[in-house]
Amino acid sequence: MQSTFCNLLLSWYKKNARELPWRKENPSPYEVLLSETMLQQTRVEAVKEYYHKFLLAYPTLEALSKAKEDDLFHLWQGLGYYRRAENLLKTAKILQNCKDFPVSKEELLKLPGIGEYTSSAIRAIAFHEKDIAIDGNFYRIYSRLNASSLPFLKAKKVMKDYFMEKLGDVDPSTFNQACMDLGELVCLPNGKPLCENCPLSSFCFAHQKGEETSYPQKEEGKEKRTEHLYVYLLQKDGKYYLRKRDKKGLLSSLYEFPNFTSPLTLSNVTYLGKSHHTFTHLYWEMDWYAGETLKELPSYSLYSKEEILNVLAIPSAFRFGINKIKKEK
Repeated sequence: MQSTFCNLLLSWYKKNARELPWRKENPSPYEVLLSETMLQQTRVEAVKEYYHKFLLAYPTLEALSKAKEDDLFHLWQGLGYYRRAENLLKTAKILQNCKDFPVSKEELLKLPGIGEYTSSAIRAIAFHEKDIAIDGNFYRIYSRLNASSLPFLKAKKVMKDYFMEKLGDVDPSTFNQACMDLGELVCLPNGKPLCENCPLSSFCFAHQKGEETSYPQKEEGKEKRTEHLYVYLLQKDGKYYLRKRDKKGLLSSLYEFPNFTSPLTLSNVTYLGKSHHTFTHLYWEMDWYAGETLKELPSYSLYSKEEILNVLAIPSAFRFGINKIKKEK
């Protein structure tokens, strides 16, 4: 028997559900894995185009398992957090010979890049298993409904229990996606939530107290470390020097232009300008230079303009340089 809570939520969802390329009545576990992986720390609008292109290139888990890492990273270019793509490929290779996609939490958590949230999303949305994919949307809704000041990590278990009780015998796929949409469309993360449009406002303690914007309470983030880099578009015989970064660490396995923490003593270089890039706990300030060199650069290789624009996976941190190369005739 559905509760009033569920009736109100699902009635709202039926009228207001977002149209998303990965949302269908019975998505495959692979489609859920792909969409939820892409959506980690990335806006929905940014993911839509990538999801479509990715499925065209790799329509099945088996097709993905045969992908070359460089091709995969180039397709992922612009989405950031490339470790997600690397983990997708690892998971595809592990599962390519399996008869069935794993359903149990225990088996899903063994796969690269699949944590508590993604495993719950796959179980609930693809397999209709009774589970709750706790994310920022659920956290905002829970915090406001209960006027709770618990930080996210400490609230995870109590949130899970709370929404599992509300779920009852409702389809977990529909319930999870309804809560996700409520968090994205009404119980907003930045600015004042749209309480007048909320189907659950009568259950909301924060709303009753007029303190909606006080929840969830903000946690103090770590201060970002700043690094200053000098980056060079160095040409030789009409090609540019780049290299592939190490497999471990920041921007692993991606291509980069020559960059250093102190400027090189080179003649015939032109100053191009400044750019910056923000990582989770790091901020890059970059000064860019361009020129030609007759010297060999150890560990760097030469690549054509066409390879840089269409083949190599170059992170958006170096977009300033890519844009300069695009404009060159």
